[in-house]
Amino acid sequence: MKLISCHVDNFGKLSDIHIDFSEGVNLFHEPNAWGKSTLAAFLRVMFYGFDSKKESGAFDKERVVYRPWQGGTYGGELDFIYKDKSYRISRTFGKTEKTDEFHLYDLATNLECHDFSSEIGCEIFGLDSASFKRSAFIAQNDCACASTDAINAKLGNLVENTNDINNFDTAQKRIHDRMNKLSPDRATGSIKKRRNTITLLTEELRSFDAAEDAARELSEKLSEKQKQRRELSDIRGQYAKALQVASEESRRESLKENYRTLCEEEQQRRQELVSYQEIFPGRVPEDEEFIQKNQEVQMLGVLKTTLYNLGLTDEERTQYEKLSDTFVQGVPTEQELQEMERELERFSKLREEKAQLETKLSYFEAIAMKREDPVFTVKKRTAMLVLGILLLLIGITAVGATFLLPSQPGFLIPIRVGMTAVAVIGLIFIGARNLLLSKDERAAREMKIKQQEEEKKLREPVADIQRTMDDAARETKRIEENTIAFFGKYHIFCGAADARTSLYELRSQVNEYERLKTRENRSVAAREEFDRTRELILAFGKDAGMDFGEDIAAGISQMQLKAAEYRLAQKNYEEALHKKKVFEEEYHMEELAAIEKCPYSLDELNAMIHDVDDRIEDVRLAIEQYSHQMEDLQEQLDVRDEKEQQLALCREEQESEMHVYETLGMTQEFLQRAKEQFSARYLGPIERGFGKYYELLTGDTSKEWMVNANIAVQLKQQGELRETKWLSTGYQDLLGVCMRLALVDAMYPDEKPFLVLDDPFVNLDEDKVIHGNELLKKIAAEYQILYFTCHSSRNPA
Repeated sequence: MKLISCHVDNFGKLSDIHIDFSEGVNLFHEPNAWGKSTLAAFLRVMFYGFDSKKESGAFDKERVVYRPWQGGTYGGELDFIYKDKSYRISRTFGKTEKTDEFHLYDLATNLECHDFSSEIGCEIFGLDSASFKRSAFIAQNDCACASTDAINAKLGNLVENTNDINNFDTAQKRIHDRMNKLSPDRATGSIKKRRNTITLLTEELRSFDAAEDAARELSEKLSEKQKQRRELSDIRGQYAKALQVASEESRRESLKENYRTLCEEEQQRRQELVSYQEIFPGRVPEDEEFIQKNQEVQMLGVLKTTLYNLGLTDEERTQYEKLSDTFVQGVPTEQELQEMERELERFSKLREEKAQLETKLSYFEAIAMKREDPVFTVKKRTAMLVLGILLLLIGITAVGATFLLPSQPGFLIPIRVGMTAVAVIGLIFIGARNLLLSKDERAAREMKIKQQEEEKKLREPVADIQRTMDDAARETKRIEENTIAFFGKYHIFCGAADARTSLYELRSQVNEYERLKTRENRSVAAREEFDRTRELILAFGKDAGMDFGEDIAAGISQMQLKAAEYRLAQKNYEEALHKKKVFEEEYHMEELAAIEKCPYSLDELNAMIHDVDDRIEDVRLAIEQYSHQMEDLQEQLDVRDEKEQQLALCREEQESEMHVYETLGMTQEFLQRAKEQFSARYLGPIERGFGKYYELLTGDTSKEWMVNANIAVQLKQQGELRETKWLSTGYQDLLGVCMRLALVDAMYPDEKPFLVLDDPFVNLDEDKVIHGNELLKKIAAEYQILYFTCHSSRNPA
């Protein structure tokens, strides 16, 4: 297993901190009060959460200690790899465990998964939170190693069996406490206290023997008097029965008369009920049915009124049929009518635009007709050309003539120069004339181009207007054709020019048709509902055996009245029958019909009963006297009985608790033996691991130590094995670190957990700190270690 990273939102003084973890030793060398122990606690709580137990020093106090100082979300996230699969734990904490939230995500998909529950620490490490703090989590000044039930179970690969080794310490403590409560030797033991109670009760019971003898004699006298009273009561009962027989004869005759009256009433009510049963040969409807049928009759009246109001007159019927023929191909929708209205508006606009375009076209044509084309003239400048040519010819001819004359250099040179100048002047005139001519021709061409552009500008609006007019003509024609086709479906023949009136009339016809159609449909629906309701009412009467005729309301009222009379007759008959049955059950008709005669008169019987009553009174007084005496004795005997019951109960409980006490003693002994035998199975690997780490930390190879089955270390000092609690704090920390690392080796042979070491070497001397740093480097090959320290001397880097 390996941690990847964690993000602390808020936990104690830590807030918005992200940390990435690497393999081997992850060193956190920070000053005091940085939050190293808080970060270590955060890592543990992300796997285990806060413990919900309310024991002293339990994790519920940590929930308050690590509550964010600055407020905000209480919790964070932790990424880790377990069995080649990456996960993310997200926890947020509230004031109680119920308000905590836990989520687990698969980092391969970033989806929430359910591979583990919120008890993920127990499920991965196989240890509860307290056992984890006693093994892979080594806190500062808390290096001592102590075996727990979970550690023993993990070592024995019995993590799944939570009812045996996991609960050994709890079971032993409960047995010890129970035996102390039962102890026959301790003054507070229940067996000891009950033994004293039994002795006291035995002595008290000996004082009640005389009272028991007196109560026995008095009980015999009381029994004799009670026997006399029963005999006299029996005699009086016989006299009273005889007196009852004597007076019963007159009462019996009266009862017989009452019974005859009840029989006659029952017969009369039966005849009345039979007469009403002939009215309803089918069945008698219930009151709820009559309520419903009366409502249906009222509905018939409403439907009849509706039919009268909704029915079409002859004129409306003719109009409706005519409109139905008009709209045989379908009724135009409002959308179609609005679309046609928009088309006609467009047609009207197109006609107006066409008139405007024709006006514009006439305007541009008139402008074109008024325009006169400019005359482009170019001056030939012939005089300059003739003069130039003449001067050029004169000069050339004169210069040529000088070469024909006899050679007289001094005279001919000025003539040649002058004639040459004349020829050059002629050339200048010719060039100037050509230059001016070219300039005039260019100006003429530019004017001609400008004219062409102006003509083009005049022609373009005309062409655009003509194209627009052509498009408008085509659109007008399309609208005209659509209008004719649309109105033709409804037998209306008109063009687009006068279609607005037809459209208005068509819309009116549609509205009228829809109104008449709605009334017709509602009238038909009302007729169907009227017929259906009437048939149901008639069927109701037929089912009960009655024909309502034409006046259905009167028929139902008559039926309801007869049904009420029938139920009244049925109720009267049932009451008469019930009274007769009650009379028969109360007076036992066979005894009422029997004849019994009494041999004594009423006066004789009354005198005999009076004499017996006097004798019974004398006996009663004697019984009352004996009873008072018996009550006094019985109070003493009740106390004795209570003492006897208390003594018997004490002896029974004493025997039961002695059995429990002996059983608990044997159980305690057997459990201890079983635990020692169980622990011996994994003692060897722990001893080897402890020896390896002890030698690395101390350099001592003498093996002057021993690990017992309770995973406790003893060191040999002055030739005797001694417990580690007598050693220095530093040495206790050293032994605790070695034992914890040995436990982790033994518990996790395959998937190694990460180790959290919160400055465990703080109490070691300099040499052992050096060995401790070397130890960390060696075990970093197998474990990912999170090492927190505040001092450079304990820095393994």
